[in-house]
This record gives sequence, structure tokens and C-alpha cells, in this order.
Amino acid sequence: MATEPKEYLVITAVGPDRVGLVEKITQFLLEVGCNIEDSKMAAFCGEFAIILLVSGEASGLDKVSSSLDVLKERTGLDFHSKRTSPKSVADSALPCRLQASCLDHPGVVHKFSAALSRRGINIESLETTTQAAPMSGTPIFQLEARLSVPRQINLHDLRKELEEIGMRENIDIEFSVLTKR
Repeated sequence: MATEPKEYLVITAVGPDRVGLVEKITQFLLEVGCNIEDSKMAAFCGEFAIILLVSGEASGLDKVSSSLDVLKERTGLDFHSKRTSPKSVADSALPCRLQASCLDHPGVVHKFSAALSRRGINIESLETTTQAAPMSGTPIFQLEARLSVPRQINLHDLRKELEEIGMRENIDIEFSVLTKR
């Protein structure tokens, strides 16, 4: 008996944080024969947010999509899903990382995202945090992004533009090309 090809589903959810949410969601996915390929989960001011890339046979993914109300009853989270196809790795792009830290102030993410967008650079993932500095308690903003940089982009010019943003905004910048995808 031939197995169905692997397909993909992106699931997002948000709602009140409480103990056991991840266990309930992962148990349900396991019961329908699906696997978590990638995930991001975090609690924000008492709200839990989750993004999952789930793989499985079409029948299992259909079961997940049609049972989101059941998951909502079990967890109290509001779920959404979208079918997708496997991502093809573009040979014409370089995987890069951008890290930044500074005293927290509005507009930091926008400054970087605008510069990257103008150059046709895709932000594949972006995470930010704000934490109190150890001695002063001053809010310190940190950003880490994984970028897909088209090979025709001059990396020296890109690094220079990012550093100029850093100097104008008083942001420490680290930009590097990653060796593995």
C-alpha cells in the first residue's frame, strides 16, 4: 500500500496562556498522524501565541483543518490554518543573519525592514525581545533576523547601509552570512 505524499499546513493560534496548552495541541496532532516540522511559541502578557508548520498526509491535514473547533474547545485558543507547499530553497539567495541591540525606542524594526525591503531582501524569520539591563533596569531591545539575500546584492554595500542605520539610531549591529540553510 503506497503512502500519500507529505503535505504541509500552517497553524496559528492565540488565546489565554495556561499550563498544558502545548501538550494538548501536540497530542491532537499526534493522534491524527501529523508531525510538527517547525514552530514558534511564546507567552505575551498572559496571552499564548503559536505558529506551527505541520506535515502529514492530506487526510491527516484535512482532519486538523476541519477540527480546529475541537482544539479551541480543548485549549481556549483561537486557531487558523492554511495549506501550503514545501518551500523550495532558492539557489540565488544567500542565508544571512542580522542581529541588533540598543536602548529600546520606537521604529527600530521599521528602519531595518524598510532598508531590506528596498533591496528585495526577504525576512524569513524575525524575533525581538526587550529586557531590563542588569544594573540600571533600562529597557534593552534585541533583534535577530534570518534573511534571504539575493546573490546579486553587494554584501559590502548592504553591511554598510545597515551599519549607517546603526550609527544614526545608536544600534549595535551584527550582520553575517550563514553557511548552512
